[in-house]
Amino acid sequence: MFISLDDIIITTFRGISDDIIQCKIDRAILKGGRSSTKSQVAATSIVIGCMRYKESAVALVKHANKIDERLVGTFRSAIQYLGVSKWWKLRRSPFEYVLLDRNGKESNVSIKFTGADDAESLKSYRPRLGSFRYVWFEELTTFTGINEINNIIQTMARGQGKHCVIMTYNPPMACTHWCNTEFNAPIGKVLGYNDNSYTERVQFVVDGEEHELVQVIHHSTYLDVINAGHKDWLGFTFIGEAERSRQNNPKYFSWAYLGEAVGTDANVFNNISDWNGQLEDKVRIVNRGFDVSNDGRKNGDPYPFVTVWYDRINNDVYILNEFKLSSGANTEDIVAHMKKCNPHNMDVFIDSANGTHAKLLRQFGLNIIPVKKPKGSIEAGILWLKSLNHIYINKVECPNCYREFKQYEYIRTPDDEITGALPDKDNHFIDAVRYALSLTILYNN
Repeated sequence: MFISLDDIIITTFRGISDDIIQCKIDRAILKGGRSSTKSQVAATSIVIGCMRYKESAVALVKHANKIDERLVGTFRSAIQYLGVSKWWKLRRSPFEYVLLDRNGKESNVSIKFTGADDAESLKSYRPRLGSFRYVWFEELTTFTGINEINNIIQTMARGQGKHCVIMTYNPPMACTHWCNTEFNAPIGKVLGYNDNSYTERVQFVVDGEEHELVQVIHHSTYLDVINAGHKDWLGFTFIGEAERSRQNNPKYFSWAYLGEAVGTDANVFNNISDWNGQLEDKVRIVNRGFDVSNDGRKNGDPYPFVTVWYDRINNDVYILNEFKLSSGANTEDIVAHMKKCNPHNMDVFIDSANGTHAKLLRQFGLNIIPVKKPKGSIEAGILWLKSLNHIYINKVECPNCYREFKQYEYIRTPDDEITGALPDKDNHFIDAVRYALSLTILYNN
């Protein structure tokens, strides 16, 4: 019987699945809403790759007691759908799928399952032969952070040959969860953008040879399944529940079914709206803000520049664009950055905490206006921004602004109680927006 991959892997996953199988990418982060088939894609890709290249894989969960029929069953389904059940044997103690040779005997190729409860024990965890070609972290949110993940990767994906690390998860509701902050790329076309994936490349040199680490972040939802013509995979009960949630509880729908980090009760801003439009006909006066951190060179703080427009009639703010200068810049770098961001040398509002910065920038001919910062000005600025009907941000063009505004949460006590106090971190683009609108905020307070 002929089996088409189109009947197993939906269109949005075909490219990244091929790259996983061939190890063209080093890390594949598959995130999204419920029932988007991301786990099935991971398992199917691994099964195909193990059979094609005769190399092994390992599937990890945080706790070994979670290695149950669900995780193993995902592979069972993939093997059955591919029509290759006769070539695989399941061992149960411990769980392991073993690839059989032409004579029906066990080979040295297998898919192992393990928990990450004991990090030390993982150091001696090895395939039957060689090294693991595929390392899959299922339910990534249950792990403690990216450092734990990287340590496991260094243990599992080492040795000669190609390796691909796969991570799958449903984004947590809290914007500050490490998964949401670590993998905060723009999300897919189902939410209004042109592509479901985002690629990050890191170049490095080892022994004089240039190398590249490629990481792809892919976002999917159940709508991708429907658009691929496979609503039968979901069933009308699931689709009906999703629609009921969309109508009655949009925030829950966005989180559970669209895979968005919508935030918890600790979020400072609940008025952030996506925007992907054009405002040239409406905008007459824009404001510019620049955050010159006193500790930029020492603490690694960025130097953000933003252009914003305040719609007085509708009480909305539009963040039109953003520019980011990396930390460690000197005065000449900052001046060049400012001229690039503001070629017509219009007024720019900046932090007045360090008057030296304003004086230096003015010496280079820049029109700089230091912002007055009386006691309570930060709280007043945040309160005014919170009072807006909408803060419109294009998450593709202004990813840093979008991330900071969405993830900004009140400080919590050690008992996880919300204090109402504002954190002074990860807020540099927010500060730049406050500076840009400082006169408006002052007038309205």
